Amino acid sequence: MGTQIMASLVGALGIGANVLIYQQKTGKNLLIYKLASDILWATHYLILGGFSAFAVACIGIVRESIFLNQKHKWAQGRFWLWVFVLLSLASAVLTWKTLMNLLPAIASVLSVFGFWRNDPTLSKILAFPISLCMLTYDLYIVSHMGIANEAFTLVSATFSVIVLIKKVH
Repeated sequence: MGTQIMASLVGALGIGANVLIYQQKTGKNLLIYKLASDILWATHYLILGGFSAFAVACIGIVRESIFLNQKHKWAQGRFWLWVFVLLSLASAVLTWKTLMNLLPAIASVLSVFGFWRNDPTLSKILAFPISLCMLTYDLYIVSHMGIANEAFTLVSATFSVIVLIKKVH
């Protein structure tokens, strides 16, 4: 099976996981679907050779695993927030080829803050700049499923924010 086909199959599963992320009403469920998504997207980007996105997806796997355990003392504290911000920035340095390698790192830093707060509303709002960074990167590495995913995420996040606005008014 060709690499583009394999990457597309894994990416399609990643899109499925992402569809469910923004439908969650609790921070814990949001993190569970984000963890599944990061596992699938790490695999997708590794197959395509998109090492900057692969690196931040791997950081995301560890991040969600720790954030899901915040009930335990070892997983609490701002220490983890800064560890993941620094790891995200380090990923850009370690995978550096062009300025485009900064985009997944920027998206990862924004994700860290969004998921750290355990606030689905903030995560939905941050989906816009995160998706724009990743959409640009996906165009650069020609990830068809990544492009489709980010387009869908932008539409889904828009509807989620509209629903939130309607609830407030």
